[in-house]
Amino acid sequence: YWWWVVHLWVEGVWELIMAAMLAFVLIKVTGVDREVIEKWLYVIITLALVTGIIGTGHHYFWIGTPEYWQWWGSIFSALEPIPFFAMTVFAFNMVNRRRREHPNKAAVLWALGTGVMAFLGAGVWGFLHTLAPVNYFTHGSQITAA
Repeated sequence: YWWWVVHLWVEGVWELIMAAMLAFVLIKVTGVDREVIEKWLYVIITLALVTGIIGTGHHYFWIGTPEYWQWWGSIFSALEPIPFFAMTVFAFNMVNRRRREHPNKAAVLWALGTGVMAFLGAGVWGFLHTLAPVNYFTHGSQITAA
């Protein structure tokens, strides 16, 4: 169970927490209607859960499951940058649609930077070693730790 907790946290739950925090900040600093932000949030949550839960299968090589799980996991794991990209588009879109200039420029910058850095860090960097043939050589190595 420990393995599942760790991997589902990394490949799904923390994205949901980050998206919720981002949505909260955007509601406060932009003045955009909550309903508009919630619609974006539902799309991001759906993308994160579908790609994250099925994408966990790219680790299944190590627990002896059938070979098809490596490919299902690899394909969906390769799609995991999409919710991060959606978060980036979401943040910039909401800031562009804002109805008020909030005096806390740092919070607005945080909202924009969070999406960009998550996409680059978790999305792009995670994609670099997510496919099963690559993951075979990088899993549990110093490349993964870096």
